[in-house]
Amino acid sequence: MGIGHYAFMFYGIHLAGSLSSVAIAAQLTVPFATLLAILFLGERIGITRILAITASFTGVAIIGFEPFGPEHTIALLFTALASVAMATATILMRQLNNVGVFNLQVWIALCATVSMALITWLIEKPELSLIKTIDIKEYWSVLYSAIGATIIGHGLLYYLLQRHPINSIAPFITLSTLFAILFGMLVYQDQLTLKIMGGGLLTLLGVTVVAVRNAKEDTPSSIRTPR
Repeated sequence: MGIGHYAFMFYGIHLAGSLSSVAIAAQLTVPFATLLAILFLGERIGITRILAITASFTGVAIIGFEPFGPEHTIALLFTALASVAMATATILMRQLNNVGVFNLQVWIALCATVSMALITWLIEKPELSLIKTIDIKEYWSVLYSAIGATIIGHGLLYYLLQRHPINSIAPFITLSTLFAILFGMLVYQDQLTLKIMGGGLLTLLGVTVVAVRNAKEDTPSSIRTPR
C-alpha cells in the first residue's frame, strides 16, 4: 500500500490533465478488490455485482477518451495500478486479526518511508543540499496528507466502521471523489465535460453498488476495521 498505491497515484496526478478524472479512476479499488477476492479467496458474486463492476470499468474507459492530452490516458493507467495496489492491501488487511488501526498505519508509513527513500535515491538521485532550498509552504501538502487524510480521515472512517453497520458507511466513501471534482473545478479550473460526468456517474454508481453488496454479505473484499 505504501509503495504501489502512493507512488502510482501521485505520479498519475502529476501527469493528469484533469484532477476529476483521476479522482474517479481511483475508485476502482473496490471492484479490483472484489476481483482479487474472486481469484485468490474463492469469493463468489452474482449478476448484480458483475454488472456493477462492468459499469465501473466502462465509466473510466469513457473518461479515458476525453482529449485532455497524450498523457491523460497514461495518468488513468497509473491511477488504475494504484487502485490495484490499494485493493491488494485491502485483501491483505482483511486477513489481519488483533491489529490496531494506528498500529497498522504506523507500520505502513515506516515501510513506505524506507522503501520510497531507496527508490527515490536510485531513480531520481536527489541532492540533499536541495532540501534546504525548498520553501516551507511546500510542506503543507505533506502535512495534510499525513495528518488530515491519514490520521483524521482514516481514523474517523475506522471509528465509524466500528460503531455502525458497514453497508450504511460504504456509500459515503465515494463522497471523496465528489469533493475532489468540486475542488478541481474551483482551484484548478478543471472542465467538467459530458464524458467525465457520464463516465463518473457510471463508475461511482457501479462502485457504490459493489461496496454495498460486499458489505451486506460480509465478503472477503468488504470493508473491514483492523482491530
